[in-house]
Amino acid sequence: MDGLDMFLAFIGAFVLLLVLIGIVLYVLLAIGLYQMAKNENIEYEWFSFIPILQLYIIGKILKEVKVLDYTVPKLELVLPLAPIATMILNVIPFIGWLLNLAYIVFSIIVMYYFFKRYKGEQATILTIVSVIFPFMFPIFIFSLRNAMPLTGRQ
Repeated sequence: MDGLDMFLAFIGAFVLLLVLIGIVLYVLLAIGLYQMAKNENIEYEWFSFIPILQLYIIGKILKEVKVLDYTVPKLELVLPLAPIATMILNVIPFIGWLLNLAYIVFSIIVMYYFFKRYKGEQATILTIVSVIFPFMFPIFIFSLRNAMPLTGRQ
């Protein structure tokens, strides 16, 4: 094997490793959300295995989120539609950039409320770790799959 072949083999192995890690993280997130949806008696808990519909499950679990003084209604619809709208409107030069920034901030707020529902005062640290190391979010969700919510119990 010459240098180029070894380099390409290394790149291929690295990409394969990343794909496998991605699949494992996806499965952890899906299983965690599925179990949480079952615990909350959410209809269509199988949506947890469909990437964009995972946001629907998160919205059903949270029900509502407050951003400043505004309470976001129908969170189960807003969460899956927001990234779609952001992708569509991303072609508009300045507006697209602002929408991306707003979506990132909104996602962090939703993440915080999600962790607050299950971990209370630890929500801030879990959110910060999930923002800095995004691969930790599915791991945290999987670890919370059997936890009872601290707020909004039915």
